[in-house]
Amino acid sequence: MFNLRFSSETNNPALLVASTEYQSIWKKDGQKIKEIMEKISGLSFSKKEISVIVFEGMSTSGSGDSPMKLRGSYSLPVKKGTLIHELGHRLIEQLKTRPTDLDEHDILFLILYDIWVDIYSQEFADEMVQAEKDRKGYYDYASAWDRALALSKQERRDKFGLVKKLNKF
Repeated sequence: MFNLRFSSETNNPALLVASTEYQSIWKKDGQKIKEIMEKISGLSFSKKEISVIVFEGMSTSGSGDSPMKLRGSYSLPVKKGTLIHELGHRLIEQLKTRPTDLDEHDILFLILYDIWVDIYSQEFADEMVQAEKDRKGYYDYASAWDRALALSKQERRDKFGLVKKLNKF
């Protein structure tokens, strides 16, 4: 069974509440999230359990045995979207070979929008894209989302399939 184990970085009451919220999301939707992510990507999660630390900082997927870190102060919908986004990084980390014109987010965004739609709704997916486009500084999410969503659903699938093919999947 695939599981996420949540804990807060400190005993700060807000982080403890946020950790409980993330745990509730996973308890309610975790099986559906895992199944849809694996179905759309055609990949399987390699780890059976991932440690997740809720803190106040930039969310990161971690890798291998390093924990995933999720921002505690996000709204509940953005917590859902971010959890799936970071799990997506974990899922595609096995794709070591990629075309030179695609970075990690370019590859992730080929499947992430459709994952959000299938798990929650198109309205939810559109809201998450906008939330990510509004993030400034670390990465140009707006341009990456524009590139991904300029493609049709089938074009995104086909392009992701080509990346998988490079990796012998």
